[in-house]
Amino acid sequence: MERKNNMEEIVQYNSTHKVMVEEFLEKARQEGSAGTYTENKFDLDKLDDKSSLWLAIVEDRVNIGGFGMKAKIVASISYAERSFITGTPDSIRKCRYHILQKYRHGRYGFKMMKHQIAWAKENGFKHYYWTHNVKDKAINELFQHKRTYGAGDNSWFNDEDYQQMKLETDLVFHDSPKSDMIQFVYSYYIDPNYKWEPTKAVIKHEHNGTIRDVAEVL
Repeated sequence: MERKNNMEEIVQYNSTHKVMVEEFLEKARQEGSAGTYTENKFDLDKLDDKSSLWLAIVEDRVNIGGFGMKAKIVASISYAERSFITGTPDSIRKCRYHILQKYRHGRYGFKMMKHQIAWAKENGFKHYYWTHNVKDKAINELFQHKRTYGAGDNSWFNDEDYQQMKLETDLVFHDSPKSDMIQFVYSYYIDPNYKWEPTKAVIKHEHNGTIRDVAEVL
């Protein structure tokens, strides 16, 4: 668990967090992540016991019964899931990520990534990856080490784990034939000798981190 002056903590989910996470999910759905957290896709009672859900919890003032008081709030979550979707369950896929709009500058994606990689190492996984929509130029430039944030904490860009995140240049992630969204894949090789060979949910396509016409790939 990571603590920052008692105001912030990164923790692995357990059942004692369920009510807090359910409150988070309700807000996340209102902010546009309803498709990510549908009941058939994401059920807190049916999480894979060899995957792990991570939470960023902050202390904030909330209105309870007309009175303002401090309370712990789930600001962000992400799921470190065994990658059955690509046919490589010895890999961990970071997914189901959302950060509430109020806390968007918390860098919680990076903070949870650190814990997830450490957890994956401890549990014998060989590979960890995160995907991003190829159309999201700003976030992809961050992961391709081409830019940092314009303001706020940029220390994460010097972090060893972040520096080792590698763009996969011979494929893109595509998890549904019904979707026209494809995603770049950023890998962290826990075992440097491991060769990741996904058999599903990817399209073989050589690229340099920029794809102008998604239709040509599909």
